[in-house]
Amino acid sequence: MTSEQARELFSAAHDGELPAAEKQAFDAALVADAQLAQQYTAFRATLGAAQRSLAEPAAPRDLLPGVQRRLRARSRGRFYADKFAERAGRGWFNPFTLALATGLLVALAWLAFSYLQGADLRH
Repeated sequence: MTSEQARELFSAAHDGELPAAEKQAFDAALVADAQLAQQYTAFRATLGAAQRSLAEPAAPRDLLPGVQRRLRARSRGRFYADKFAERAGRGWFNPFTLALATGLLVALAWLAFSYLQGADLRH
């Protein structure tokens, strides 16, 4: 087996999918070529690291409030003392209310301006 053929079998060898005869030829190619053996070792290390990172649990979705609580406790209230950043819910309500109030003010100003102009024309 050539080194190039052995390189093509790295994945199958790592997964243990090689038949016995092919496994022996693969092992013989590794013994015969030190550079190929180093490449296979690096390949296994890379796959092992990737598999370990996939196996690690993901961070919980509610990670931020817990981190903020810990920061507040460790800093003795210097950070997140007012809990403003931890408030949840109705986040869309404040901008909507502000836009509605601004629209009402503009409408009232327009009505008042129209009324005053109409009163000036009558006199």
